[in-house]
Amino acid sequence: MFKSRADLRRIVCLIDATVDRLHVKHPVDVDFFRSTDDAFSEVMTQCVREDDEWLFNLIDEVCTRHRMPYPIGA
Repeated sequence: MFKSRADLRRIVCLIDATVDRLHVKHPVDVDFFRSTDDAFSEVMTQCVREDDEWLFNLIDEVCTRHRMPYPIGA
């Protein structure tokens, strides 16, 4: 089921808030990036096509802030 922009923003904010914890849990970069990639990919599947660019911009902000690569599906 597709989510509203408010729901998508909330999910991205939750991912953003857990990035540091994920990095501690997955100190090896490959594992860390796989875990964040999975989280972002999951939220992207809940987005209607019209919101793709909007959601990508939110994800871009998080990745830039944390100096992370973009998710594979982005």
